Amino acid sequence: MHTDAGLKKMLPANIEIRDYLAGLIKQSRLKQNERLPSERELVEQFKSTRITVRDALSKLESEGLIYRSNRRGWFVSPPRLEYDPSSRVNFYLLAEQQQRTPATELISQKRIKGPQAARTALAVAADEKLIELVRLRSLDGRPVLYEFIYLPESRFPELMKKDLEGSLTTLMQRDYNVEITHEDNRICVSAVYDQVADALSHINGAPCLEIRRIRYEGERKAVEFDIEHWVHSAIELRIPSH
Repeated sequence: MHTDAGLKKMLPANIEIRDYLAGLIKQSRLKQNERLPSERELVEQFKSTRITVRDALSKLESEGLIYRSNRRGWFVSPPRLEYDPSSRVNFYLLAEQQQRTPATELISQKRIKGPQAARTALAVAADEKLIELVRLRSLDGRPVLYEFIYLPESRFPELMKKDLEGSLTTLMQRDYNVEITHEDNRICVSAVYDQVADALSHINGAPCLEIRRIRYEGERKAVEFDIEHWVHSAIELRIPSH
């Protein structure tokens, strides 16, 4: 029979470091959004290598226990945002209902032909331009969502002159008399690369939760097509059945 001490000695170094940090988190000795010891400190504490320490941290990240912030280090993850894609509750209201602080940064806005998936979903004429909005959304200062939004220019004239860092749902209703009646959501596991990965403090090829959404006014008129890249450890989908 192995003793606990014997089992500990048998553990690979990366698992030992992972278990140590996970224990601190579960015992609340490291609290939500608190910074972890630096990689250098962990290397010295465990007399290990930077590669081994990074592997342990990556395991904790994949479990959703910690997250990385570029140039700042690793932090303990707060509770996941509970999200029902079918509810049509906007991001700001959803976050505030769960005592979180939301923020949105508009990365870019432009008139383009747009990807074929967006043009097909919105059923636009061959010569019509789409408005593309690229936004980064954060919770409590942590980037959690990078989104591409496509809208038909003919339905939303002068849109790019408006404040696009707030709720688009509210803006549509207030300025364009658009009432979103229903949505079609498709959800899958994907990966992030390049500017999306960098904005979300992820490495190239890191997994994410991808949501493709078509939003409608009335019975059949699609007015918005979105591609959302969520940090998988920041969100929990809850979809009630009726």
